[in-house]
Amino acid sequence: MSTKDAWRPGFQPVKCASRPERHAVNGQEIDPSRLYYGLAAVIFVGGWVMFGLFLFRNLSSLPDKLQQVVVPGKTDITLATPGSYTLFHEYRSVVGSRVYSTSRDVSGLQCRLVSKATGVEVRLSRSIASETYNLGGRSGVSMLDFQIDQPGVYEFWAGYEGTGEGPQTVLSIGQGFGMGIIVTVFGSLAIVFGCIGLSVAIAVYTAVRRQKAYKRAQDRYAI
Repeated sequence: MSTKDAWRPGFQPVKCASRPERHAVNGQEIDPSRLYYGLAAVIFVGGWVMFGLFLFRNLSSLPDKLQQVVVPGKTDITLATPGSYTLFHEYRSVVGSRVYSTSRDVSGLQCRLVSKATGVEVRLSRSIASETYNLGGRSGVSMLDFQIDQPGVYEFWAGYEGTGEGPQTVLSIGQGFGMGIIVTVFGSLAIVFGCIGLSVAIAVYTAVRRQKAYKRAQDRYAI
């Protein structure tokens, strides 16, 4: 086409097919929309947020499920369900408004647990697995394990060899505490990896479908 033809009245230039844009071809948007990439990003970030909230909320509430006993001394405790329990030495603790901080070593401390209903003493054995926690300003290590067949009120006594007197410290009693930590950690990991997997799947699916749609559109409008 000459320059002279281009200025001729009524002349309509022929439009040549141009290379289609990545996101649209001949004015038609490629499906699926690129908004799905944004959705994948939101799920990815949301997974990490839920991971942190779930982990913090559940771990911070676990120590509240432990019954605390200040020793040496004697007190009644209520064990609501039968099964296995763990006695922890909570060497950093808060009871009421008082803060306790002692050595982890409580050599010479003796403990007894007796059912008030039957008068039968419960057998206490050294913990096989070492369980520790450091949550909410409280730190503890497993010391003794025991099992009860009947729920109810039990008399707990703890004192040092000899006179029974010694430095005050805190013991805590709980059921399934270690398993609660494991379930919380793996549950939070399942949340974050599930969200990561879902976000990656959406992004890959969107990229593959858009690539195929773009290729079909190129072939359709090619000269």
